[in-house]
Amino acid sequence: MKSLLYASASALAPGDEQAEVERIVSTARARNADLGVTGTLVFTRTRFAQILEGADGVVDALMARIARDPRHEQVTVVDAIPIDRRMFDDWTLSYSGGSRYVDKHIAPLLDGGGSGGGDARQLRRLMQALADAS
Repeated sequence: MKSLLYASASALAPGDEQAEVERIVSTARARNADLGVTGTLVFTRTRFAQILEGADGVVDALMARIARDPRHEQVTVVDAIPIDRRMFDDWTLSYSGGSRYVDKHIAPLLDGGGSGGGDARQLRRLMQALADAS
């Protein structure tokens, strides 16, 4: 199994973001349940970050699909790590949105200003805390 963290810039039309994100979350929860994928999604109005957990091939195929999704731009796999157990085993998809604080953690990972692994670990911890609070 693996845990993959990606970040992307939103290509959603201004004013349509909330309805479109609700569609993304609803569709992803059903699809993830069928695929045996767990994880969490953060949408900050301008960026997405998501952790996907599951079988290597399933996560890779899902990530390839997300990379082709026109609602995302600048899709960047921040890190992918092997796991023995899931962090989000109770969630087909936890969702948190609209935080400028979280956006400040995602932006450097997309803009090349991040310090790699340390920033990824910090974002993972933040996303875990948000999911736990849900």
